[in-house]
Amino acid sequence: MKKISTLLLLGAISLIQAQILFSDDLASYTAGQLLSSQGTWTNNSSTYGGGTCAGSGCTNTTVMAGALNYTNYISSATTNVAAIKPNQDAVGTPLTTPLIMPATSSTIYYSFLINASVVPTGTPGDVLRALAGGNFNTVIRMQLKNAAGGFTIGGSKNSGTNVYSSTVYPLNTTHLIVIKYTVNSGSTSDDVLKFYVNPTAAAEPATADATISAGSDYAATFTMDRFLLRTNTAGVPTMSAGAFKVAQTYSDLFVSGTLATNNSAQTTKSISIKENPVTDYLKLNIDKTFDSKNATVSIVDASGRVVRSEGLSENINVKSLKAGVYFVQINGGNNKSSLRFIKK
Repeated sequence: MKKISTLLLLGAISLIQAQILFSDDLASYTAGQLLSSQGTWTNNSSTYGGGTCAGSGCTNTTVMAGALNYTNYISSATTNVAAIKPNQDAVGTPLTTPLIMPATSSTIYYSFLINASVVPTGTPGDVLRALAGGNFNTVIRMQLKNAAGGFTIGGSKNSGTNVYSSTVYPLNTTHLIVIKYTVNSGSTSDDVLKFYVNPTAAAEPATADATISAGSDYAATFTMDRFLLRTNTAGVPTMSAGAFKVAQTYSDLFVSGTLATNNSAQTTKSISIKENPVTDYLKLNIDKTFDSKNATVSIVDASGRVVRSEGLSENINVKSLKAGVYFVQINGGNNKSSLRFIKK
């Protein structure tokens, strides 16, 4: 029985991690303190940070109280944000689940909310770098470039000419950034990097705001395992950022009010969360046509650890859970789905 339970536990973790590789809304962090050493973030360049030093004398991005929101991207506005500004130590984090590319997947998506107040003139600096196995193994570079009326968004692959959006985006406005990277196996310069700005949750846009195919790829195969907020240059913006996510598919970045499940006969059932965030009980609306007789529920934290498992019911006691981001995973035979919720 113990062996079977272990296998079921690992299966549940694998299902969640296959969808969400990283998710952090900074909600459980202490406002007014440095982002480094909170959660999995660090400025130590010997691990996942990109700072020139590590210690109390090193200033990096600060966690501040702040509300960023975007329809269907998060279920409620953020309570904390990362306050980014130039000339600080770079701070980074490992992904909860590294992604081997292209063996496991040929695509990876990074997303987050920003609200920029100042974008400096002159040469833009990389404000975000997505990395593979080391702090100098850059796969994706993202920049904001000053423009009349606001800024443009773009960047480059490992090396090459920066490409920016033709659209100028206003300052002091919340924007959703989605970055897509696709590995192609033809050569070491044919991978494609795309930036989507303010996309909808309904479907991945047919046309990106900026597309980069020229330039060198980092390698033919690699493991995406970290990203940096690279604030150690004068060319990065002053901005708030939050609600960071990394996933294998576009749809996994978004939260809808309904958890749709498809069985092998392509019959659609639905389960929805009544209130999100939750306090003491996770309350579910279960469609009458949903076969819940043998369905199970697992609550999984942001690190992929199963913290609670039980039979499917409309009220799940979550009083003992710490504040933070969780996933409710429902397994009803051929019906397997997950939905993100926030525990206050």
